[in-house]
Amino acid sequence: MRSEAARRMMDAAREKAGEIGKPVSVAIVDAGGGLMALERMGEAPSATVLVAEGKAVASAVMGRDSVRLEAMAESLPSIINSLMIRFEGRFVPAQGGVVVREQGAVVGAIGVSGATSEEDEAIARAGAEAFGE
Repeated sequence: MRSEAARRMMDAAREKAGEIGKPVSVAIVDAGGGLMALERMGEAPSATVLVAEGKAVASAVMGRDSVRLEAMAESLPSIINSLMIRFEGRFVPAQGGVVVREQGAVVGAIGVSGATSEEDEAIARAGAEAFGE
């Protein structure tokens, strides 16, 4: 993922968060979970930074949106727990992480934390949709 794409994604996520009216943190990572961009907006609690990054990392390294990983955590807890340990806590299988693909290949993900699960997801989707613009 290029830094220009990460900036577009962050701008779109920031705009959607403004529409929703909730202070959130947004993290954008590359396909391996390396941090590309991170922003804590307004009065978002400090823990949201860690959770947003964890959602993005989980989505990127697993190649699926974190809402699907949330269901996996219930049915395959030992696998998810192993991944949480492997990524030293930077793996959060909770709604609000969206994988980003280019020509079918995973290039990264965006994670959001600080609003409701559904709002986190909507903000992340807005950011992900800006990837290809």
